[in-house]
Amino acid sequence: MQAKTTDKSLYALRKTPKQARAQATVEAVLDAGARILIDQGYAAANTNLIAETAGVSIGSLYEYFPGKEAIFAELRRREGLKTYAELLADPRPETPTAVLRHLVTTYVRRFRDHHQLRVALENEVPRYAIAEVEQAVKDDYFPLSDAFLSAHSNELRPTNAVPFVSEFLVRVVCSTVIDYAKYAPERLSDPELTETVIDMLERWLLKD
Repeated sequence: MQAKTTDKSLYALRKTPKQARAQATVEAVLDAGARILIDQGYAAANTNLIAETAGVSIGSLYEYFPGKEAIFAELRRREGLKTYAELLADPRPETPTAVLRHLVTTYVRRFRDHHQLRVALENEVPRYAIAEVEQAVKDDYFPLSDAFLSAHSNELRPTNAVPFVSEFLVRVVCSTVIDYAKYAPERLSDPELTETVIDMLERWLLKD
């Protein structure tokens, strides 16, 4: 795996596209980057190839992206935001059991349906490159999760503080699904995995 630089500016858009044409250029670059990442791998990807595949000039690519690192970091940020949007989509689950099922099935589905892209992004984009977006999601999600769990506190088994419970659930689900996606991706299509994770967390979270 290629060594990662710690220069965060290499992982950020140079500017946000505002006009429809600029937005279309950025989307074309991101789509091309995703296809190349899946078909040829990170090492084979370069800005010239991405621009050619996207059908845009290399100058247009560099207007928004300082290099391929920023392209793949933006892809990873967007994949994370799509997952979060699905978690908060209506109708919202109304019971702890339903919340667990929604949390687990959403992560499994996102990594199953976009397996090659998600794993490649996990492997090639350093976490610090998307830290700000991840923190913004956490700052939005965890208060909602804490409020929900507090409202159902009489049903919960753990005696831990509610913020710990919220974070623990998300980290267990994320780490489990990512590990399977990397090392046993066929399991993501097996209902046994989903049901086992739900059952495990339900036994820990809820009173009999």
